[in-house]
Amino acid sequence: MYRYEVYGLELASDAPLPELLPWRGSTGPTELLVRLSNPSSEFRPTKDWMVTTASSQGTPWLFWAKDSDGYLLHFKDLADFLVHPDGCRIECLAAARGVSATTLRHLLIDHVLPRALYRIGFDALHATAVVCGSRVCAFVAEAGTGKSTLAASLHLDGCPTFADDCLVLRDTDPLIAMPAYPGVRLWEESFRALGGSIRERGTPVAQYTAKTRQLGDAEGFRAEPLPLGRIYLLERQPAEASPSASLAPRVEHLKAGEAFAALMASTFPLDITDSTMLARHFRLLSRVAAEIPIRRLILPTDFAALPAINSLILRDCASA
Repeated sequence: MYRYEVYGLELASDAPLPELLPWRGSTGPTELLVRLSNPSSEFRPTKDWMVTTASSQGTPWLFWAKDSDGYLLHFKDLADFLVHPDGCRIECLAAARGVSATTLRHLLIDHVLPRALYRIGFDALHATAVVCGSRVCAFVAEAGTGKSTLAASLHLDGCPTFADDCLVLRDTDPLIAMPAYPGVRLWEESFRALGGSIRERGTPVAQYTAKTRQLGDAEGFRAEPLPLGRIYLLERQPAEASPSASLAPRVEHLKAGEAFAALMASTFPLDITDSTMLARHFRLLSRVAAEIPIRRLILPTDFAALPAINSLILRDCASA
């Protein structure tokens, strides 16, 4: 078995997961068990899906259902994964012919695992995060808004990446964020916009997307739990914004109620019928909204604004 660490947990897999950090802890009970090897080529019969998730193009692509075996996650035309009821075991049950190992790893790490964490008592935001000083700064937004591009730009300015699209929080005092894995996923246009600051083009994310994994070097990655310091809700400036404002990012403070609603819309719990999990989740997000400074960050649409955005974030994070 291959042993890795992610979100502070030990993960044992029957297949290599080079995107994750090798396990550095002592030998003990393994907390997550993953089987990726030798999936069937036959998908399970279609069930009564409990939840359907659409892709960024608006077409359904992830379906999940609950039965006595656990939670079945079906990625349309790609693969079936089973999350056992305790959340500690994940199996790739089936994969379509021609689906690459890279694609299966991406589905596991970036889509299945964040949802499985809810079954073992973790809570997560659909957020990308970096480390600013000694605290974590998180970005919440719809897909395509630029969370990962902003994180990569800040990384190059000395704020290491901490999590990409899944930020795990622990209900401690203070509120703690758990590290995911090094690097972020970027479109080609974002890679080019960073002006060659990233020396290597990276590796493919999956066969169905043109994104590549960047900044995946473990050197400099803060693989330790850190206090949560800021959350920014990213919004793009309206297309009708005046040219004079095109390079002028701005920050707006949010009230706790507005922040809570935005946070609730940025989660991915596995079982929406689990009242215990939902109650725990509501309590944590209420704490986050009440205790963590949450801002709306209005972003210009021009990549040339990244230095100004970075400066604004760093100044805001340094303020009391």
